[in-house]
Order: sequence, then structure tokens, then C-alpha cells
Amino acid sequence: MPYFSGQGRVYIGARDTAGNPQGLNFVGNVPELKVSLSVETLEHQESTSGQRLTDLQLIKTKKGEFACTLEELIAVNLGLALYGTTTDQVSGTVTAEALPNPVTVGSLYLLAKQNVSSVVVKDSTATPKTLPAGQYHLNAKHGSLSITDKTAGGPFVEPFKVDYAYGAAQSTALFTQPLPERWVRFEGLNTADSNREVVIDLYRVAINPAKELSIITEELLKFELSGQVLADTLKPAAGDLGQFGRIVLL
Repeated sequence: MPYFSGQGRVYIGARDTAGNPQGLNFVGNVPELKVSLSVETLEHQESTSGQRLTDLQLIKTKKGEFACTLEELIAVNLGLALYGTTTDQVSGTVTAEALPNPVTVGSLYLLAKQNVSSVVVKDSTATPKTLPAGQYHLNAKHGSLSITDKTAGGPFVEPFKVDYAYGAAQSTALFTQPLPERWVRFEGLNTADSNREVVIDLYRVAINPAKELSIITEELLKFELSGQVLADTLKPAAGDLGQFGRIVLL
């Protein structure tokens, strides 16, 4: 019997101006993927028999809904979930980045870069004096520090200035992109039918931002992507591909 239980790989990517998929990105492990189809209809009741029988039903709209669960915290997923733009930070150095003036002992101050090393904190005298490393606490990977003592070895003239090196990182800014319309592809197996292979394409999915990111939790991070499956009017309605998507059994 052709029962179905699916597993496989999900790819999501941009479309070109002709509606064709550009390079699609693998989004990692996806434990759940759903497509829901629905129609809105207009019904007509006759008025001659005394029973008001429904004698006609017209389809007014056709639409589909898409939902999947992502588990991997990678740049492509963050870009989709957060409408974000990802910037690759390459290694480099910073000289004399000023901290706020004055600093408050015990407060956390953020550096412009993350993944830092070779940190030196100096004051603003004509011949800058170095603040001993034991008088500040550095969160090197996070790119932040707190001054724990700014009097010993002083007096120091503020603002303090920081020299450091920084390594590679990726940064995704939130809500910097318009609503993304993406091609979604599932390349999978029907594990209930001798691992028969199957392909599902959704040509044009308008993706909503993730409703939430559970940052502190006892479980593994999961975030939901959902959206509407839109008609691709660049494809003929009567064509082999249809206008919404297709399922290919191999």
C-alpha cells in the first residue's frame, strides 16, 4: 500500500525575475514540514422547490499555507526568520576605540567587534597609561568588558581607549529586508514505501517572520517558519507544473 512517511532535505532560495529558482540553500534538519491547501467557495441555493437546495458551488479563491520547523542556528535560517541581512566580519584590528566617559566600575561596555584578542586599555593622557589587565574583566568572544578598578595605578584620564584585534564572525541584522518570496524544495524519501524518492516544489512562498526565538530554554532551539503559498502567474495555469507547486513521485 502506498502509505507515506517522509524524511529528507529542505532547500529554500530566491527566485529570479522569470520565476525560476536561483541557488537554493539547505536549511539543516527540519523535523516538521507542512503544506495546507484550501479554497473559498460561493454557494447558490435554488428557490423553487421550497427546500433551498444547494445547486451550485463556485470556487472564489485557491490558496495554500506553508509551515516548517527549523532547528539549526545558521545564517540562512536567521535571514529568513528575522527578515535579516547577514554580514561576514573578517579579521582585523581596532585602535583607540573610546569607551563612554566616564565609565562606571562594574558596568558592562560593548566593543564594536566580537571575537577579540590582544586587548589593551589605555587612558587619554598625552603619554597614554595602560590600565592593568587585572583591573578589567574581558568577555573576549562576546566583545565586551567591565572596568573593576580605575584608581589603582592612576590617576587615569578618561575616556579609556581600547586597542584590540578581532576574528571572523557573522552578524545578522533584524528587519532589514522586505517580505521574502522564496522557492521551497523538499528532496526526500517515503520511508513507508521502501524509501521511494519524492520531490516537492513550492514555487512562490511569502514567508512570515518567526513568531519567537526561545533563547533560554531547557530544550534545543526550534523556530517556526510559516507563510502563504502564492500563485506563480509566470507559469501557465494549464501547464505541467501548475502555478502553486508540484509533487513528483520517483
